[in-house]
Amino acid sequence: MEICPSCNLEISSKNANSHLPFGGLGKLSDGNRICFKCYTAVSKRNSDIAVNSKKYTLDQINELLKSQEEKSNFIEEQLLNIGIDSKSTIWGKSEIKELPKILSENEKIKGIITGIYNGGSGILVATDFRLVFIDKGLLFGLKIEDFGFDKISSIQFESGFLTATIKIIASGNEAKISNVESNKGRTFCDLARQLLSQPKKSEPQIVNQEPDILGQLEKLGKLKDAGIITEEEFTEQKKKLLEKL
Repeated sequence: MEICPSCNLEISSKNANSHLPFGGLGKLSDGNRICFKCYTAVSKRNSDIAVNSKKYTLDQINELLKSQEEKSNFIEEQLLNIGIDSKSTIWGKSEIKELPKILSENEKIKGIITGIYNGGSGILVATDFRLVFIDKGLLFGLKIEDFGFDKISSIQFESGFLTATIKIIASGNEAKISNVESNKGRTFCDLARQLLSQPKKSEPQIVNQEPDILGQLEKLGKLKDAGIITEEEFTEQKKKLLEKL
C-alpha cells in the first residue's frame, strides 16, 4: 500500500498522478510519491517545483514554498508602499506575480510603470539595483530585460500627445519603452535618475537557483544521516542556503 507523505492518504488509481500528461509527476527524490490533490496544491503555489518534484524531498518542497511565501509577502509590502495593491490592480498583474522569482532577496522595489518594449506589453520596475522590464506574454512566455545601474549612461523622457516614451541608454545600446502614461512616466524617470545618481550597490545575486541549492540541501541531509554533521549544524547550514532563494 502506497501512502502520500503529504496528506497520509492511500494512493489509489483515483488519486494518483499516472493519468497526467507526463507520467511520474508527483514522484519525489526519496522514492515517495504525493497524490494528485497534493501535487495540484504544490503546482498552484509553484508550478516549477511541482514539475521538477523528482529533484526534491517533501521537506525540501515545503521549505521552498515557505521561503517563497515569505518573499511574496515582503514584495507585497513594498508594492503597497508605492501605492500598488497586487490583488486589485488590473494592469501588469501577471508580471507582478513573477516578481518573487525575478528579484533577489535584498532587492527593493522603488517604482513600477506599464509600457511596451520590443513589441511586448509589460511592466518596467525600478529597484535600488536596476531597471528591469518584465513581459509575461500569453504566447511566448516570460521575457525579462535587465538594465543594471552600472551599465546605464542616461535615461531620457519624451512626452507625446497622450503617452510618452522612456529611452534607456545602457552599454551603448538604446532601449525604448513606449506607450507609457505621461505623468507617471515623468515621475518614474525622475525616480530612476535619482537612483542612478546614488552610489552603485553590488549587483543582486542571481535568483532562480533552486536546483543547485536543493542539491546542496540533499547533500547536507545525507551528511546528517551519516552522522558526519550534527542536527544543529544541519539546521544552521540549511537556513543559510534557503536565505539565498
